[in-house]
Amino acid sequence: MTPEEKKRRKFIQQISGLGVLGLVAAAGIVGGPYLKPAEPRLRPPGAVEEDEFLGLCIKCGQCLQVCPYDSILLEDIDGKAGVGMAYIEPRERGCYLCEAFPCILACPSGALDHEHDSIEYVHMGIALVHNPDGCLAKIGKPVPDEGIDRIYDHTKVLTEAERSSRKVEIDPNDPEKVKLQKELLVKLEKHRGEESCTICADMCPFHPDHTLAIGMVAADGGGMLPEIREACNGCGACVELCPVDVIKIIPRKSYADIYKT
Repeated sequence: MTPEEKKRRKFIQQISGLGVLGLVAAAGIVGGPYLKPAEPRLRPPGAVEEDEFLGLCIKCGQCLQVCPYDSILLEDIDGKAGVGMAYIEPRERGCYLCEAFPCILACPSGALDHEHDSIEYVHMGIALVHNPDGCLAKIGKPVPDEGIDRIYDHTKVLTEAERSSRKVEIDPNDPEKVKLQKELLVKLEKHRGEESCTICADMCPFHPDHTLAIGMVAADGGGMLPEIREACNGCGACVELCPVDVIKIIPRKSYADIYKT
């Protein structure tokens, strides 16, 4: 047995006394480095470096349970990156940068670093306008209904009547999670049919000043384009809300990595 194998065995023996949680953690830490996905995943806020994350995430799902926007998913058996690993698929639902970051606070294993529970420490990735010629603001086309409707279709807290009518009413007695997701749709509705789309810039959740992360600027040849700025932390809200899918997130990269090389 190699020294590394002895070290791992000793570690598993030590934490197995913690019960099932300990055994799951041990499996993650030993197997983590071998579970890298083929394509980088966007991880929840506060995620430690990828190799460490794959070792520390114990697939408990607590981050998913406390997320008020249903932004966090768990890897399924086809994901090839460890069943149950937490990730975000921004086209389906971006992260909305909750002020309290409940996902970080709920993480029991350190995969989401409790020291990174405020906006200035959250760096998930960086946005990139990968299809500028398709941007509605650049080509001068109004926001289509289907660009708004698709958000209703994947908002989980809605009733079938709300989803089909494309109308929501916010009840003061609604759970906070329901109110937050409905408020998002109310804001989005203001852009339906908008002649010059500004959804990505107007609805960026970076706080306290979203213009530090993204803004609209004049495009070469006419029209406008979103400009990704230094404060962007790759939350993916712009990717979800873009009616025509012209923005993507590059996980684990910074503004300097993409825009200052």
